[in-house]
Amino acid sequence: MHRRSFIRTATLAVTAGMATACGGGGGGGTAIEDLPGIEEQTLAVLAASLEFLTGPDRWIAFGITTLDRSPLAEDRAVEVYLRTLTGDPEAQGEVVLGPLPATFSPASETGQSIYYLQTDLEVEGLFEIVAISGDDFGTAAVQIVDPANSRVINPEDNSPVVPGTMAISAPTPTVEDDRGVFSICTQSPQCGMHEMSLDEALATGRPVVVMFATPQFCQTAVCGPSVETLDGIRTSGEWGDTIFIHSEIFAEEPTGAQAAATPVTEAVAAWGLPTEPWLFTVEADGRILERLDGPMPEPVLRSMVENVSA
Repeated sequence: MHRRSFIRTATLAVTAGMATACGGGGGGGTAIEDLPGIEEQTLAVLAASLEFLTGPDRWIAFGITTLDRSPLAEDRAVEVYLRTLTGDPEAQGEVVLGPLPATFSPASETGQSIYYLQTDLEVEGLFEIVAISGDDFGTAAVQIVDPANSRVINPEDNSPVVPGTMAISAPTPTVEDDRGVFSICTQSPQCGMHEMSLDEALATGRPVVVMFATPQFCQTAVCGPSVETLDGIRTSGEWGDTIFIHSEIFAEEPTGAQAAATPVTEAVAAWGLPTEPWLFTVEADGRILERLDGPMPEPVLRSMVENVSA
C-alpha cells in the first residue's frame, strides 16, 4: 500500500455526494419545519469521520465553529438532529434521530473543540448532521453504513474491519525494533505505547487498545492530540492487563505534495486503513470490540478503554 487518503479527503468526498445521493430508509420522520435554507447556515460543522456504523450505542463526534472559524462559547447548548439528504438544497430532509444533546469537549493546543454524543444508528445511507445552538445552525454530510459494507477492508481477504471481526495480526515498531521506519512516534516527547509490537500483543490473550495516528503529520485540526489523549488515559487509570499500542502511519517521512504517496507502515497496510487517526479496542479473544476514527474526545476514548478492560 503506497497511497494515502487523509481524513480531509474522505470528508470532502462524502460532502460532494450531497448533490446526487439520497439518504436511505428511516421513514416516519418529520421535517424540521422552521429551519432556514442551507445558504443561511451560520455554523460550520465538521464531521471528519470516514463513516459511521449502524448498531447500538455508536459514538458520533464532530467539530463546530462559526463561519469565520471562531469557536463557540463553552456554555452554549447544542442539539443535534440526523436527517436524510434530499439532493435538493431547497427541500428539507426527514428527521430520523433527534433532538439529541451534544456534549462539549474543550479545545487543546493542537485541536479544536469537539462535540459528541452516543446513539443507536439503525439505517444506512447518506445523511446530514444538523447542529442547532440557539438561533444558529449548521450541517455536515455523514455516511452511515452496515458493518458488512464498511469501506475499511482487510486486504488479505476483503473482509470488513469492524466490531466482531478478528483483529489483524501485524508487527508495529517498538523501542527495541523500529522496523526501519523514520520514526516510531512523531509525538514530542514520544508516547509510552511502543513497548510491544501489535502482533505480539494480540498473541498474549490480553485486551489490546491500538491507535493508528501520526501526531506530527495529522491533516486536520479536528483529529487533534489523539495519541497524547490516549497516552494520558493509559497513565491515569488502572486498566488491568490491557496492552496499549500506538502505530505511526508513515514508514517514511512525508514531504510536501508527495505526502499522499508516502509508504505507510506494515500494520496500516495490513489493516487497510484509508484515513487517520483510528482507534480499535480488541478483546482478549482477539475480536474487535469497538472502533473510532476522526475526532477523539477524551471521554469517548476513556469509555472505550473502560469497556475493553472491564
